[in-house]
Amino acid sequence: MKRIFTVLAIMFILPALAMAQGAAAAGQKFTFEFVDGANLKVVLPDKTELVYNVGLFEGDSIAPGASIVTGADTSAEFKLSPNGSIVKVGRSSTFKVKALGVANGDKNAFQVAAGKIKAIAAKGSNISIGTPTALCGVRGTDFVVDVEGGKELLAVKRGDVQFDKLDANGNVVDSIHVLGGQEADALAASFAATPLPVEQYDQQFADLAFKKLSESDVPQSSPEPAPAPDQGAAAAAAAAPAASDQGAAKPETKETQNGLVAWLQDIMGFEIGSVTIDGTTYAKAVVQPNITVGKLRLGLYLPIIYTNDLFNAGDWYRPAGDNEWSFGSDYNWKNDTKGAALDLARDIALKIKYLEYGKQLEDPFFIKIGNLNDLTIGHGLIMRNYDNSTEFPAIRRIGLNFGFDAGGFGMEALVNDLADPWLYGGRIYFRPLPGSKFAIGLDGAVDTNPASGLALVGQNTYGDPMFVSGGADLDLPIIQGNGIFSLRAFADAAATMPWTRADFTDGSGKVVAAGPQFNLVYDQSTNTPQNWGAATGFIGNVLFLDWRLEYRYYTGLFTPSFYDASYDKMRSSYVIKYGQYMLNPGQYGSAPTMMGIYGEGGFSLVKDRLNLKLGYGWPWSPSANSLEQNLVLSNDEFHAALVVKKGLVPIVNLAGAIRYDRRGLAKAISDGTFQLIDSNTTFSGDIQLPVPKTPNLDLAITFTSVPVRDAAGNIVYANQAAGIPELRPSIGFETRFHF
Repeated sequence: MKRIFTVLAIMFILPALAMAQGAAAAGQKFTFEFVDGANLKVVLPDKTELVYNVGLFEGDSIAPGASIVTGADTSAEFKLSPNGSIVKVGRSSTFKVKALGVANGDKNAFQVAAGKIKAIAAKGSNISIGTPTALCGVRGTDFVVDVEGGKELLAVKRGDVQFDKLDANGNVVDSIHVLGGQEADALAASFAATPLPVEQYDQQFADLAFKKLSESDVPQSSPEPAPAPDQGAAAAAAAAPAASDQGAAKPETKETQNGLVAWLQDIMGFEIGSVTIDGTTYAKAVVQPNITVGKLRLGLYLPIIYTNDLFNAGDWYRPAGDNEWSFGSDYNWKNDTKGAALDLARDIALKIKYLEYGKQLEDPFFIKIGNLNDLTIGHGLIMRNYDNSTEFPAIRRIGLNFGFDAGGFGMEALVNDLADPWLYGGRIYFRPLPGSKFAIGLDGAVDTNPASGLALVGQNTYGDPMFVSGGADLDLPIIQGNGIFSLRAFADAAATMPWTRADFTDGSGKVVAAGPQFNLVYDQSTNTPQNWGAATGFIGNVLFLDWRLEYRYYTGLFTPSFYDASYDKMRSSYVIKYGQYMLNPGQYGSAPTMMGIYGEGGFSLVKDRLNLKLGYGWPWSPSANSLEQNLVLSNDEFHAALVVKKGLVPIVNLAGAIRYDRRGLAKAISDGTFQLIDSNTTFSGDIQLPVPKTPNLDLAITFTSVPVRDAAGNIVYANQAAGIPELRPSIGFETRFHF
């Protein structure tokens, strides 16, 4: 253990030491260094417009008085030389260079008229950045200014920024200090610095990560007090209260702002508490560092889960029977090198909660590794919101999802668990029309062992099948996203069939031969397809509202979003259903054809502190003669997710998230069998409450529903014949520390 934490400490220390540098400033130039996208222009004081690649090129200097304007798909990076400060202007933003210093110590003035920028100011900088109603004065710090959506927000990652609120004449009417880990909004009802929750860091900083310029190259030291702006300096000095009077922490010393301590404050999380696994209550102590470098995000999970003795390794919980802290030492490296190496790799992998780079549908390349709760193929007709972490932390899987977009073509692929893979998926797509985003895609997914949860006799009974799903899709962006309105049309078609690896027979002696069961998707006697589905509709957003509306049509046992959040615990029941139909494929002819509308909407309000998402679809059968019959035949689906972040609920500062996904809701309510948690339901969440007067400490409760497993790790079934698992709630109580 000592060696492990020593290695971790070294990993933390080296990057922190590498950031300790210094520099001086002289006459300044503001240079255009890099653009991501092509929709960029500079408007000169005489209103002349210089467009990227037509009068404006990387390496050009931007003159005082000029405004930089980016489009909805473009961001740009700039450098103040020789000072060393760097600025990234985000998408759909207007950023003005008001004045550049000539002599060392002169002020460099900028203004954010609209949009969002990130700035990393070098040591000794004298920089002011204004918004329509406020002014920021900085000397060596890392911060974001966000002027959009009815806010003028300053978020500080490191340092000390003087934030002045101005009246209509530009005079200072109020002044505060915003420190590292705090934010303030000039348009809020209360002009005050408030804590910036750790989970908000990515929202405010990650989408403005520098691609060409290096943050570590900016000369940094511990921040100096921010200078008072030129306007109303005396008034600002007199009016500015001490940071402690505003409920903020006192400005940090040079020692705590620099190097290792400041870096650890940004990344470190720690929790202690209890968790119930397979009916046994364990105590736990978990270190959870979260590191963001540009578009790269890494979250580690370093747990000790034990029954009685924290310091007795023999008392620790072992996921799937594996001593996850052995790192190969359980094996003899000389006699069993392969086994030891695999154990080492597995134990290291279990420490990765997530590793992500880029964003799906936004970046040319993205990759996600670890706990993944939103695995989706294409538009989701085959797989949507599949979750490989429904039994976390009892079962920890290292999923993989990656893809790239090369312009004319692209692909994405996924696997549910690198250590024990059985669910695979992927999509390839092409854009046949040059200059158009119209795409044609092919989708697929395979579960190589859906009967693994059944007893051996169950696997043999149904031919040890695989589930094979395939389809095609069309995607047509009509209005590209600009933060205000977007619209995309789509159409998908898919089918699912079992592929048995062994012959099997029923009690009457009827035999189903091994191989792909094509007769379940195409009836050769009538030349008609069956057990397939299609969907078409629109996806878009209006301001803060994201929405989706689609029409669905499907036959036989085909289920839209077959691989979803509930799939892991329901796959055994699907094996039994498909097995019964393989023995009597004629039943497909009488199976109802279903159709219906699925709608979904979600919004984010109050600086992304409140997020709500709701979705519902109720299919109906044209062959049904009554509402009651439709309830029996249909399998409606309901989805809800609520996220409340710190800063929304006054006084108590409550935070948390709840997710509820349910199939067959209408039928259960109608026949009186509704239960909050059953085999058709995925229900999970957490609630956390800060400890009063202890800003770095939260109390939390986590809850989810998980299948009951026996001592060997096999699922216990409430109804073995139907493959319905027995479920129990898993509840954890935690004390969470953050720095």
